[in-house]
Amino acid sequence: MEFYKYSNTICMRVKRWLIGISIAIAVILAVACIAFFTLTSPAVKIFGWRELDINKLNRIRQTVTIYDSEGDVLADGIYSKNRIYTSLEDVPEQTKAAFVSIEDKRFYSHGGIDYIRMLGAAKNNILSFEFKEGASTITQQLIKNTHLSNEKTFTRKFQEIRLSKQLEKEYSKEEILEAYLNVLYFGNNVYGIGQAARAYFNKNVAELDISESAALAGIINNPSRFNPVTNLAQAEKRRNTVLSRMVDNGKITKEQAEIEKKKELKVNKPRENPLSVYIENVIAETAEKLDCLPEEVFEKKPRITANINKRLFDAIFSSMSNILLNGAHDFRAIIVDNMASEILCDLGNVYGTPTLLRQPGSAIKPFVSYASALEKKSVYPVSIIKDERTDFNGYEPKNFGDTYYGNVTVAESLKYSLNIPAVKLTDMCGLPYSKSVASKFGLRFSDKDTGLAVALGGMTEGVTLKSLADAYATLARGGVYKKSEYVRSISIDEKNAYNKKSADGRRAVRTDTAFLLTDMLMKCAESGTAKKLSGFSNVAAKTGTVERGDKNCDAYCVAYTPRYTVAVWFGNDGEGKNIYGGREPAAVAKTVLEILNDKSKFEVPNTVERLAIDNKKLLDEGIVYLASPELPKRYCKQEYFSKSNLPSKYSYPESSELPFEFNDFSEDFEEFEIVESLA
Repeated sequence: MEFYKYSNTICMRVKRWLIGISIAIAVILAVACIAFFTLTSPAVKIFGWRELDINKLNRIRQTVTIYDSEGDVLADGIYSKNRIYTSLEDVPEQTKAAFVSIEDKRFYSHGGIDYIRMLGAAKNNILSFEFKEGASTITQQLIKNTHLSNEKTFTRKFQEIRLSKQLEKEYSKEEILEAYLNVLYFGNNVYGIGQAARAYFNKNVAELDISESAALAGIINNPSRFNPVTNLAQAEKRRNTVLSRMVDNGKITKEQAEIEKKKELKVNKPRENPLSVYIENVIAETAEKLDCLPEEVFEKKPRITANINKRLFDAIFSSMSNILLNGAHDFRAIIVDNMASEILCDLGNVYGTPTLLRQPGSAIKPFVSYASALEKKSVYPVSIIKDERTDFNGYEPKNFGDTYYGNVTVAESLKYSLNIPAVKLTDMCGLPYSKSVASKFGLRFSDKDTGLAVALGGMTEGVTLKSLADAYATLARGGVYKKSEYVRSISIDEKNAYNKKSADGRRAVRTDTAFLLTDMLMKCAESGTAKKLSGFSNVAAKTGTVERGDKNCDAYCVAYTPRYTVAVWFGNDGEGKNIYGGREPAAVAKTVLEILNDKSKFEVPNTVERLAIDNKKLLDEGIVYLASPELPKRYCKQEYFSKSNLPSKYSYPESSELPFEFNDFSEDFEEFEIVESLA
């Protein structure tokens, strides 16, 4: 009896505990539900939380059409970073079914949130003691991709749910699915179903079959793991899973699925749109001309005519495709029409090029060191300057290989890109003056660029490749600076918004300075650091190489003829194979110049005069004398001078014969490769 009473008491206590626990759980669940629905209700405004911005979704539909210089369509349906917009009308039913089946099978029946799937995922996560399943609908994924980050927090998830509910009230299911398919990430820098179809299968979206549709739908869950280029077996396994879900969802039959599962996926290695760099710069320049942000350009839905020469571009791309596809280095090449100041070609494998700043190395020397010295009339191209170890108040630059050559001419120091003479010339003119001259060529300096290392390209921020191209094009135009352009005209709603005008430009340096520099740079192309271009009789060029640690991280070759300027850059992060301006970039410049085939010649301006100087006196005394009429021809050397800065003294022969056998000391330079380094 006592045992019965004791047992009954225990049972009553347990029952009360269970009831209490149940009530507590019910209360907690009720509070949680109230909190959940309150926090995720669009009607409840929460300070600091994102609100739905329909403009972010509308922009996906706002596209730009770009025409080439001959009026042919260059790019149509371009939106947000060169993505190809695809209308849902162009998406096959089996493609839509594949995405809906694997990502959100109740997409057409829920209001933005699939509570059944959410509860199932919660149960599985609790039982497995880890967060392994999500329950995001297509609507939620679209909101996350356009409004929120990828961080895994309850705050972000609650915002995602509330915005998804609101979106379902604003957009139809078709509009949501269309936007979703256009913003998805498919790995390998591929965004949107349109670009994915082209990148992986070289097809338009409308041409995708069931197997290919399932494969693309399978990628987005984990673009790295299911990458069909690097992990084909996993991609095919995932495709088969999608096909099975399509069967479960009643979109295809089991027999169809089995047939599609046996197909081998024939996947292309994704190729970047070769026009991407050019288009990126067209959009950036259009934004500048319309005085708006680049992303706002799409809202205006403009029709843009670009200066690109498509046939030339295709020829250049064909010859450069191995470099672009290899991807061993970052790469970019620009071609400028000097007289029209138009960019005919700009291709590469890097992004953010409108504002991409890199150290220019020795490619900046002609403007900082040599143009300033000629403008100031401090030297002649044939003036002697001593190349030797020098301490500039604590700054001790070095030549490549720590090798020095004693007395050299100013022209030879540029030809072989010797560092000490370049710094000496800058120091002689004064850094502020040298920078002011270089800035007239369109080169920008930071307020922190206060040291002589600027003469060797040692800048705080660096320069863009386009600004370098414009600087050299200025020399080709006889010293007149014009900012080259990508855009010829812009129209909005069939009304003209911009037309390129023929600008006179502004004078950067005198015509004599420009010609003398060009003449020196032609020698650089003939037998200096850019001697890969020696086969051309009308090319002036300069190379540049920048070191980082024990590797080179930037390499340039900028070459120009009277009609064209070609600027080539190779870059990396100081890893892998070393790059040099006189090698890879110069080889590319040579190929491009061969395609351009410009036969025109640089004209000597009337501000320049060619005079005979006493070469023996120059070598013996380091002084520039005009050759006297009596001096034997073998001692004379013809050189160009500015008419505003001519030598005034004549030499006189000391004997009829030289006391030594005359050899040109510059021949010593041919025994080794000279490459610039940022000392």
